[in-house]
Amino acid sequence: MSTAVWAFIGVVVGGLLTVAAQATAESLKARAAARARQEQRERASQEFQRETLIELQAAMADYRAALDRDKTQLLPLRATEQQLSAARARYQMLVHRVSSSAAREAALAWEAAALPWFQGDDSGTAAAEAETWETAMRVTGEAVRAAD
Repeated sequence: MSTAVWAFIGVVVGGLLTVAAQATAESLKARAAARARQEQRERASQEFQRETLIELQAAMADYRAALDRDKTQLLPLRATEQQLSAARARYQMLVHRVSSSAAREAALAWEAAALPWFQGDDSGTAAAEAETWETAMRVTGEAVRAAD
């Protein structure tokens, strides 16, 4: 074969190798970028859950304080009722955003124990409310630490 044919074959093979190398490099870059985006989404989701859990703890404290204020009033005041309604709405919104089923169940168990106690129902006891409160705070705290 002549030198020109070998040169042509060399150019074609060299070009194909260059294209293959570039395609491989682009594929690797795309995989790395996809992996980075996935990790970023996971970090954002964890941060959202962490913030939601912290907000849930604060909302539960506000709700508990509003229930206590409502219980200690002889006559219901409109302002107290509005505070209680707002605190309960915030709590309910946040409790269903939490992805940790253990934290959600503990918070709901606290509410189930707290409502009878604070509303003067004989079926509720201070000990049951306090115990479920402590459990809910511990479980949500553990979930916050797990989200770090």
